Amino acid sequence: MEPLVNCKPYSIFILILFILMPVAAALSDDTVLVPASSSTPADADSFTIKVFILSSSMIHSDQVFDQINTPKKDVLFATSYGLSLYNGTWSTRHLNRENVSEGLMDDFITALEYDHNGNLWIGYSGGIQIYNGIWYQTLRDQQLFKDRRIKDLQRWDDDMWVATGNAGIHRYRDGAWTWYQPLSKTGPGFYQVGEMALDPASASLLIASSDNGLWIVKSPDDPVMFEQIASKDGSYGRMTRVTRDWLGGVYFFNDTSVVHYSLETGFVPVLTSKDLSIVKIGINDVSAAPDGTLYVATDDGIYIWRNGGVDRRIGRFEGAGTSKIIRTVAIDAQNRVWFSTMGYVGYFIEGSGIQNQILIEKGTSETTSKPEIPETVTPTMQSHEVAPNGNTGNPTSILAPVLDPILHALASVLSKLGIAVG
Repeated sequence: MEPLVNCKPYSIFILILFILMPVAAALSDDTVLVPASSSTPADADSFTIKVFILSSSMIHSDQVFDQINTPKKDVLFATSYGLSLYNGTWSTRHLNRENVSEGLMDDFITALEYDHNGNLWIGYSGGIQIYNGIWYQTLRDQQLFKDRRIKDLQRWDDDMWVATGNAGIHRYRDGAWTWYQPLSKTGPGFYQVGEMALDPASASLLIASSDNGLWIVKSPDDPVMFEQIASKDGSYGRMTRVTRDWLGGVYFFNDTSVVHYSLETGFVPVLTSKDLSIVKIGINDVSAAPDGTLYVATDDGIYIWRNGGVDRRIGRFEGAGTSKIIRTVAIDAQNRVWFSTMGYVGYFIEGSGIQNQILIEKGTSETTSKPEIPETVTPTMQSHEVAPNGNTGNPTSILAPVLDPILHALASVLSKLGIAVG
């Protein structure tokens, strides 16, 4: 028998066909179960990835701007094309063009939050809607908001704090609105808010501005005091994003660095993009788990940061879509780590106790129903995202997340045997 290194090209082609034929057959089902990449270490903890391809019967956009849990521990997504809900199946609500007085005021949703009465607040580029489970109250008076572009929503006890465009922050309390005018005697020293997050330990509101550093509000009661904790000229002041640390404090971050902040310890550096990869990559989003694990969405997949180092990387070879760029990452109340990438929205669960799996769900032509929006109870967890860069579009290929790891492994084997792979 001739050694493999002397095999003719058509023999290699036949070998590849035998490998790919079962995979192609499996993709005829609506849900596909395939082994995860062989690049995953054999001794690594098991995990399952489930990805959803954009369709009329699933989530309609891969541009996820915000994500919160419902009282039933389902997940609501604010996207560039409607309000999507996942409760094991998908449903999406859109602008009602036949009766604009009922339903969403726009398909482009920028922020979501529940108030203390369980009403759902929905932010848009032109105002706010408050949904009580029966009807919508629409707020878009420019005299009220000063700037109707809603950047972020944050419940703080019984109040709702609203970040708007270029007009700083508003507070809603007991039916009354207060505008904290930027650069005024009682207002903040910034115009634009990047994100807001509550520190669960100190019950303070932390604010990452887009134009003048980092700020803290220690009490929601009047007189409200805005204190700057990092100037825009310092390294920490260049952070424009913030997310909650469930163990206390918050994480501020930008595209190169993540730092932790609390009233007790101040700023503590956590990681930089150089700690994640020797290749230059950008950090796009960060989400903290209740156990202190950080999930970092980057231009090269999702990095899982534990105990001061990289524990694992989840990328396209592991089944996270066809693009290596992960735009957003957020953890839901069931410890599913949701992510968005071009053409896909999905989640993965660590420690499933079974062999690593990838689940790919394809859409159907079914008519999409309206999402069930609960009436009461505030969600137990939440995570705020900002608008990702990139265009919504169909995936390059449905086969790519399955074939990529197989071809990658095959090329590695052939290369070791001395066979050139073109």
